[in-house]
Amino acid sequence: MDFKQLLIVGLRRPTELPDALRPIKLKLSSVIEGAVFIAATTSILNSFLERLIFKSSANASKLLENNSLSFIFNPFSMFAFELIFIITVMASILFFSNFSNKKIAIEEIGKNVLFLFLVTFVFKFIQVLFLFISFDLYYIFRFFELVWFIWALSSVVSILYEFKSVLLTAFLGAITVSLTMGFLFMIFISLIQFLLVGDLPNV
Repeated sequence: MDFKQLLIVGLRRPTELPDALRPIKLKLSSVIEGAVFIAATTSILNSFLERLIFKSSANASKLLENNSLSFIFNPFSMFAFELIFIITVMASILFFSNFSNKKIAIEEIGKNVLFLFLVTFVFKFIQVLFLFISFDLYYIFRFFELVWFIWALSSVVSILYEFKSVLLTAFLGAITVSLTMGFLFMIFISLIQFLLVGDLPNV
């Protein structure tokens, strides 16, 4: 099965993705490298989208004037956040493996997760087109991307671990990832503020 067919499977029939990717063998080091690559490319694309939304980095800085959170627009911060998100998703799936008798290697989990992140690039590029048409369409499609990702990831996890309910998997998975990311995001923000802006006087 070629890459184009895999993309179609990932977009339309994610339940078939584990079987489609099974012939592909990856080492743990390759999974880590893939996560870094996807985090880097996604952060660059997201940074480009944010610049289109705010028209320029100057406008973004003006919007967040006197706000220490303005560093979030930095591509390096976006890269770190995206990498943390990918790792959190994989770790959450490993946590849910405790509720199944089936054991899946982390390389197999990583392979499926990384491919779903690759498929989201299709949504990202469409979002760029929508930005030139309507901001409303952009945000609607961005929400649709989130819903699709939760559904696709939950479908893959349900197949891998033979869970009966995709909806329950999606619900519990979304809660787990959201709470974990919220906790890690607060730690990340606090650390960055301490390192970068902790010594700046308040105006």
